[in-house]
Amino acid sequence: MANRFVVAGTMTTLALLLATPILAQVDPSDYPRQATFANEHKPDVAKHLSRARRIAGEDLAADMRWRCLISPLDPEQVRGVQHDGLVPATRIYDNLYSIGQNAVSAYALDTPDGIIIIDALNNAAEARDILIPNLKALGLDPSRIKYVVITHGHGDHYGGAKYMQEEFGAKVLASAADWEMILHPDPLSPFAKLAPPRKDRTVQDGETLSLGGTDLRFYVTPGHTPGTLSMIFPVYEGKTRHLAGLMGGTGGGRTADTARQQIASLKRWRSLTAAAGVDVLITNHPAHSSATEKQALIRYAMPGDVNPFTTGRQRYQRYMQVMEECSRVQLARMGAAAD
Repeated sequence: MANRFVVAGTMTTLALLLATPILAQVDPSDYPRQATFANEHKPDVAKHLSRARRIAGEDLAADMRWRCLISPLDPEQVRGVQHDGLVPATRIYDNLYSIGQNAVSAYALDTPDGIIIIDALNNAAEARDILIPNLKALGLDPSRIKYVVITHGHGDHYGGAKYMQEEFGAKVLASAADWEMILHPDPLSPFAKLAPPRKDRTVQDGETLSLGGTDLRFYVTPGHTPGTLSMIFPVYEGKTRHLAGLMGGTGGGRTADTARQQIASLKRWRSLTAAAGVDVLITNHPAHSSATEKQALIRYAMPGDVNPFTTGRQRYQRYMQVMEECSRVQLARMGAAAD
C-alpha cells in the first residue's frame, strides 16, 4: 500500500512537471536597473536620509521610503504600485469622498449648495467612466458639481476637467502659472494632446473659495509645477471638525531650481498648516500616503477605530518635514547644495 502511494505521488509530480512550461532563460543584464546619479554628493545624501529616517520614525517610515528611495530610484516599482486601476469609491469623512483611481486621486467635497471636485483624473474617459460612476455609487448627484479645482498643471490632474465643464457646467479653477501650463503645454509633454478645459477662474495665493458654508483656503506652492495649488478645508466626523491639508504637489521638483522651490514651499506650508491646526493628511496620489490602503481600513472599520487619514497636528508636520528632507536628498543626488 505504501509503495502504491509513493508511485502515485511520483506520477502526479511527473505529470505536473511535464505540464509546466519551461521558462526561457533571461540574461540578468536585461533586468531593469535602479537609477544612478553621476554627480551625487554621497555625504549629503546620507545626512538628509538619516534626518528623514529620524523624523519619520516607525509611523511614517513607509512615506519616507516612497518619497526618498522608491520614487527616485526604482521606476519599475513605481509603475507597479502606481498603476492605473479601479478601486472602490469611499466616503473618507462625512463631507469628503474619494472618487479617483489607484494611480491618481480625485475627491468630492460635498456642501449643501453643491459639490467641489478636487482634480479630474487623466482624461474625459476616466471622468465619464470612473469619477462620475463613483459619485453615483456614493449617493452624490453629479448635476450638483459646481467647481473643479486643479491642484497642478499635469494632465493626470486636469485631463477630465473639460468633460465636467461640458456635461455639468462646472467652473474650473487653477493658479495663473499652471493655467499657462494647461493651455500652452510643451509640445514634447505627454499631456500635449489632451483637450484642455476652458479657463474659468484663476486662483490667487491666499484666496478663499466659499460654497455652502465650506471655505477652501488656497496657497500657491511652486516646486512640483510653477503654480502648484495647495489648500486647507474643513472635514467632519459627526460633530467633530477637522482641518484637511492637501499639498498640491508632494512629488517634488525635477531640477535643482525647482527642488529648491519645493523646499521653500514645504517650509511655508508647514508654517501655514501649523498655524491653522491641520490634522488630516490628504494627497493627490494615493501612493504618496498609502491612501488606497487607508480607504480599505475605513470600509472595514469597527466602531471606535480611528480614521487613518486623521494624523493629528504633530504627525502632519512631521510628514511635511520628511518631504522636505527628501527634497534635500534629491538635491544632493544632483550634486547641488541643499542649503
